[in-house]
Amino acid sequence: MATASSESTLYPKITTHIEEVIKTLKYKLCNPDFPEQGLTLEPIPIVGTVKLHGTHADILIDSDNNITLQSRNNAVLLEIADNLGFAKAMSKKQSTILKLRDQFLARWKELNPNKTLSTELPITIAGEWIGEKIQKGVAISKLSRRLVIISAKINGAWVTDSDYADIEAPEDDIYNISRAGTYHSILYPEEPQKTIDELEPLADTIAAQCPFAESFGIIGEGEGLVWKLVSYMSDSDLWFKTKGGRFKPTYTPAPKKPPVDQAEKRKAAKALAESWCSEQRLEQGWDYLREKGIDQNMKGIGAFLKWVQVDILTEEKRYVAEHKVDVELLRKEIIGRAKPWYLETYAAV
Repeated sequence: MATASSESTLYPKITTHIEEVIKTLKYKLCNPDFPEQGLTLEPIPIVGTVKLHGTHADILIDSDNNITLQSRNNAVLLEIADNLGFAKAMSKKQSTILKLRDQFLARWKELNPNKTLSTELPITIAGEWIGEKIQKGVAISKLSRRLVIISAKINGAWVTDSDYADIEAPEDDIYNISRAGTYHSILYPEEPQKTIDELEPLADTIAAQCPFAESFGIIGEGEGLVWKLVSYMSDSDLWFKTKGGRFKPTYTPAPKKPPVDQAEKRKAAKALAESWCSEQRLEQGWDYLREKGIDQNMKGIGAFLKWVQVDILTEEKRYVAEHKVDVELLRKEIIGRAKPWYLETYAAV
């Protein structure tokens, strides 16, 4: 299998903040000559697929049939530098991978008869590697290990999932997320809370009983949904996720008044760190070390603390900017929460 030339092929990070998606959409649609002018948008249909609690895994195939395997954070996976056995499993399925690629390309050409397919861009089959001992406490962890196709990128653009929903290879333990169903709702750009109120109960339903696991006769907990705007399906900047149950993120309300002195700023930073340093986020940081091949001991604590800080400041950048949060104080409070958790987790291993 080949190596990737750039990390630009890594799968995009998907936000949980609907307001951030709306802000991005309005920025993309505004008149660049008059960016200060307000833009009012009508409700937009959205389509959702089930979010699986596994580990992200991508397959890139170039025009010479070279195959590159990737994870969320690694541009190249090999059997000797793997992610929970994904590369080892896929190394035995090269002919199946090429057949899947051919099916995706045939469908794309059928749907785009007047477009030219670039031979310089790889085809990306994006997926989630799930099953036994990959994650814990969810229904899909009771399944044998398998790859679930969640998206595909062809000719440099993410395609509409429903157009390729039947492409899978069950005989080789490669499935399509569509077997869990497709969900439809509305994004209200001018009423984000209305959107949240309508989507949260659905996410809780998925979290209570995973439809993907249920399609294999397994009953148990799921996670949530990933949503895409129907009119902007290929724009990954506008994808967002809603999680339910124990996976539901904690949203921090706007302060009644901005902190004025150092004591108030420190108190605000501490409250935010307590909210944003969730158990799930800290577990993701721990898993990041494993994925990157970093020792999960005292040697890895610096990388762990850096990851947690960056993840929070990236995910919560809008809140931090709008409410003028003291970033340095926030960093200190994040470390104050994350470091004891790391030491306790490391000691228990």
